[in-house]
Amino acid sequence: MSAVMSKPQRKLSTQMQAVLLILNADPNLIERVKPFINLETETISWDPLLKMSLGSGHRAAITWTYGVWTDELRPGSNPFDAALSLDPKLQVAVLKALGLRWGLKVS
Repeated sequence: MSAVMSKPQRKLSTQMQAVLLILNADPNLIERVKPFINLETETISWDPLLKMSLGSGHRAAITWTYGVWTDELRPGSNPFDAALSLDPKLQVAVLKALGLRWGLKVS
């Protein structure tokens, strides 16, 4: 979990852990999106988050985060095309998040 977000009273769901794994891979990204994430209620305000002006790498990370959270593709997005915009740290984070979300043991 990020040092910039306060720790909730209970253990986070695997789904939220996977989301945070991606977002925390880039300090600038987590800083921008943390107002839209409530760890206590484990909710994400997707509408304003998806309307944010972001660079292609951050937009790609949000596309993957949305998929990990909802188990669906964001309408009008292709996470595989978007993956080409991810920097290496975000690429690794997405792969680890998918493994975590799917219950795989990833080291």
